[in-house]
Amino acid sequence: MPLEQRRLLIAQRRSVLDTVLENARSLQRGLGKDDNEKLSEYFESIRNIETRLSKDEKWMDRPRPEAPFAEPSSELLGRDEIKLMYDLIIAGFQTDSTRVITYRQPVATLLTSIGNKVFPHDMSHYHSTRGEKLVCSQQRDQTQSQLLAGLIDKLKATHEGDGSSLFDNVVLAYGSNIRTGHDLTNCPTLVTGRAAGLKLGENIVVENNTPLCNAWLTLLQGVGVATEHHGDSTGVIKDMLT
Repeated sequence: MPLEQRRLLIAQRRSVLDTVLENARSLQRGLGKDDNEKLSEYFESIRNIETRLSKDEKWMDRPRPEAPFAEPSSELLGRDEIKLMYDLIIAGFQTDSTRVITYRQPVATLLTSIGNKVFPHDMSHYHSTRGEKLVCSQQRDQTQSQLLAGLIDKLKATHEGDGSSLFDNVVLAYGSNIRTGHDLTNCPTLVTGRAAGLKLGENIVVENNTPLCNAWLTLLQGVGVATEHHGDSTGVIKDMLT
């Protein structure tokens, strides 16, 4: 990634942190002792994120040292970037800086960060139960699942002012727009969080040719959006709801 583009990316991330800190400090002035202690947890989380961004910035434009070992990474890549972004998501929700977040993971650098050399596009083009591409795909899935589990654990462990958790007040949708090869059916989709009245901990199998937009319509109505249609939806998926 070009140096100027990396600088812009870090500046954007710092802008998010600055907004979070400004809002949190404004809120702090009117809080009691217990709430201030909770807010201190927010500040600690933000300081941890700032430390990682500073480490990334430190190596940005330094000459690479000549050494008999691999050069230090000049930026957060792959797995570390995803972990940082998940922490920013938590911080954004904690301070009510945003109500909606979307994030597309950097699959290419994720593969590099876990030691895989298969090109991202080629990885899903496996046609048997053996081979490097299938192994790479499985390792990617395991890593992404571990990272996602960490995000969900943090949502559950982060408490709101009324004693509920962030997990109680969010809906999280995680998935892909494509399956193995170029197959657009049965795309992997995971939804969780308690804000939409979802039935959790189940694998729901719907009828063939059910539009994925039916799931999105179910989530939209579950969080109170007054709409009867979304994309090519044909109705809600009642099995998703409690």
